[in-house]
Amino acid sequence: MKILQITSSFHPIIGGQEKVVLETAKGFVKSGHDVTILTTDLFCEDKNLPSEEVIEGVKVIRLKNKYSLKGYGYSSEAIGWFKENWKNYDIAHSHGYNRFLSEYALFYLRNKIPVVFSAHGFIHTKKNYLFKILHDFTLGKFVRYASKCTALTKMDYKEYSRLGVSKNKVIDLPNGVDVEKYNHPNKKYIASLKKKYGLNGKTLLYTGRIHKSKGLNYVLEAIKEIDCKLLIVGQDVGYKEELVRISKELNIENKLDFAGCLPDEEFIASYYASDVFVLFSEWEGFGIVAIEAMAAGKPLVVSDRGSLPFVVEDGKTGYVVPFEDVGALKEKLGLLLDDAKKRNVMGDAGKKNSKQYAWDNIIKVLSKVYKSLL
Repeated sequence: MKILQITSSFHPIIGGQEKVVLETAKGFVKSGHDVTILTTDLFCEDKNLPSEEVIEGVKVIRLKNKYSLKGYGYSSEAIGWFKENWKNYDIAHSHGYNRFLSEYALFYLRNKIPVVFSAHGFIHTKKNYLFKILHDFTLGKFVRYASKCTALTKMDYKEYSRLGVSKNKVIDLPNGVDVEKYNHPNKKYIASLKKKYGLNGKTLLYTGRIHKSKGLNYVLEAIKEIDCKLLIVGQDVGYKEELVRISKELNIENKLDFAGCLPDEEFIASYYASDVFVLFSEWEGFGIVAIEAMAAGKPLVVSDRGSLPFVVEDGKTGYVVPFEDVGALKEKLGLLLDDAKKRNVMGDAGKKNSKQYAWDNIIKVLSKVYKSLL
C-alpha cells in the first residue's frame, strides 16, 4: 500500500498525536508499505526544519504553517502539495480534530480515495467552548466524509455521533506504546537524571506539554506539605513561568524541577527515576503518557476527566481523583509515596495492563481497516 498520513503537527513536537503518527508510519514501513507524512511546522520553535526528510524509512513532507489561529493552523503550502500529490496514494489517514489541514483533507478527498480519520480527542475545555460550537457546526462536519473513524475510548462514539458520523463507521483504536522499549531502561541515564535533579527521595513525575489544562497548578498545591520532588518533563507552551510563580508563592521552589524535552533514552529513564506518575488534566483525549507510565511499572494518580478513568483502573493501577479536588489529590499522592508495597503492586498491575497497547497490536488492527477499505 501507498499510505499518506496527514497531521498539522509532528516530530520534533512531543505529544500523543505526534507519537501515534510516527509509530504507526514506522510500523507500516517495516511491513513493506510506502508511507509519507504530510505535516507543517505548527508549534515548532525551530522554523528552519527541512521541508523533506526521511525518518526510519518514513518520508516526511513538512511545509510552512502560515497562520496559527490559536493552534487551528493554516498552511497554503501544505494544501498546494496535497492537491498536487494525493493521486499517488492508495489510502489516506488524517489526524487531529480541530486542525485545518486534517479536516480540509477529509472534505477534499471525499469520493476520491478512502480516508481514515483519528480525532485524538475533542474540544471540552470551557475556555474554548464558543469556538467548539462554531467549529462543530462548520468545518467540524467534514468528519462525516471519512470512510472510517477511530475512537480512543467509548467516550468518542458520542462525539462522532453528534457530528453526524454513523456508529458503523467508528472502530475502537487506542493509542499505543513501545512496551519492549519501556521494559529495558538505560541504568546510566536513570542515575544521571537522579544526580542532575537531586532525586534522592520520593519523586513525582509529569510528562507532557507544560500547559494550564494539565492541572499542574493543583499538583503544586497538593505537594506543599508532602516531602517529595516534582520532575516535569516536556515542552513549555507558555505556562512554565506561571508554575514558577506559584511555587514561589507556596514556598516550594526546591520541590520543582523542569527537565525540558528529553531524548528517548532519557525520557524513558525519567519514569524509572520516579516513584509515582501524576496527570491531573482538565481533559485528556487519551493520555498516552499514562500508558507509558504503566509500561514502566509506575502507579498513577490521574483526574477523572476525559479518557483517564477508562485508561487507569481506580484502586488497581492507580487512583482516579475528582478534578480540582486538591485535598483528594494530596491524600492519594501521599498514600502512594508513603507505601512502597502498594506502589509495587499497582505498578505490576499497570505493566501487565499496558501490554494490550503494544504497537504491534495497534498496527494489526489498523492494517485490517486499511485493507477492508481497499
